[in-house]
Amino acid sequence: MIDYRARRYRCKKCNKTFYELNPFSVAGSRISLATVYNILRDLKHPAATFKDVAQRYHISQTTAAHIFDSFVCMSRRQLPQYLCIDEVYAFKSEKSRYICVLLDFQSQNIVDVLPSRRKQVLMDYFFNIPLSERKKVKVVSFDMWESYRVVSKIMFPDALCAVDHYHVKQEFHRKLDKVRINSMNRYYSRKNYLNKKENLTEAEKNELSEVSRHYYVLKKFHWMLFSNNNKCIYDPNVEKKYNKVLQGYFNYYDIFDYMIRDDRELDLAYDLKYQLDVFYRDSSYDSAKKNIDELITLFKSSPIKEMKDFANTLTKWKREIVNSFIRADGKRISNGIIENRNKSIKLLKHSSNGYLNWHRFKNRVMYCLNDDATYHMYPIKNTDIK
Repeated sequence: MIDYRARRYRCKKCNKTFYELNPFSVAGSRISLATVYNILRDLKHPAATFKDVAQRYHISQTTAAHIFDSFVCMSRRQLPQYLCIDEVYAFKSEKSRYICVLLDFQSQNIVDVLPSRRKQVLMDYFFNIPLSERKKVKVVSFDMWESYRVVSKIMFPDALCAVDHYHVKQEFHRKLDKVRINSMNRYYSRKNYLNKKENLTEAEKNELSEVSRHYYVLKKFHWMLFSNNNKCIYDPNVEKKYNKVLQGYFNYYDIFDYMIRDDRELDLAYDLKYQLDVFYRDSSYDSAKKNIDELITLFKSSPIKEMKDFANTLTKWKREIVNSFIRADGKRISNGIIENRNKSIKLLKHSSNGYLNWHRFKNRVMYCLNDDATYHMYPIKNTDIK
């Protein structure tokens, strides 16, 4: 704590008085600049809240927020060569439930944060950026939200559009899960029918037991269908453990085999999952166009409705999927980095129980998530810090 009393001077020529320059704080403030800088450094962490920081420095929560607003103002950054676009549910307003995050794939810095992902909002935003700057963008990566593709083709005339492989696989997993649920429902219906029936024959009792086990495996171990490179699933030599429901000793390899061996649709769908994984694992930008045509043919020839539907998805986004194999600095273009940033944005939101002030929220996101983002040395607004 500093007890400072500023000296007052009088001009000998005009008799006007003035105070000496205060080296500890800004004019009209009782909080030293050193304390202000410590507060701002603490607010750099996404999990830090204005309340926690205020209690640490013995100030009010309102004052902590006011200090942040007065010293932090994050501007839009230059559009990068490789631009990633994604949305996250973090700031609810009357206009939109999602905010739109723009990220530089190479530097991993957030370029800007928009209050909505709606097409017109994006069009208006990019239209205000000079065309010369927009023409420098080479690739725009996004998820399978149609508005992103429409906006990107209009606003970035020299850029290629790419669909992140994570979202393509996510869409396939939804289809595969639907096949699993359909199978599970068939077992469930048969189980209910047999349970309600009186005086079951010995064959029906055995069928009820078998149906119940299949239903149990599909419900409890469904995660195996979506797991990649899990040694426990593919290694039959892993130690077996007793399972009460299945009434025997099983390891994950046995359970997975039990899940799909008597279910033709699920078995075929899982084979197609393997083909999709191979496509993304082994393809390059040069070979992806040929490989995706073969992949689409495989999905179209499937007797399963959900797999045929996914073939239509692959056809619709074929060009963007091929473009996702473009590499920048040796890395394949993807939205993996921006998904990681979205987790930090959600942490920031949940820690503070939400934000009502959009500009404060946007500044906080860019200030916390960009390592090189910093605060101003002095207040950027004509307001006093009380």
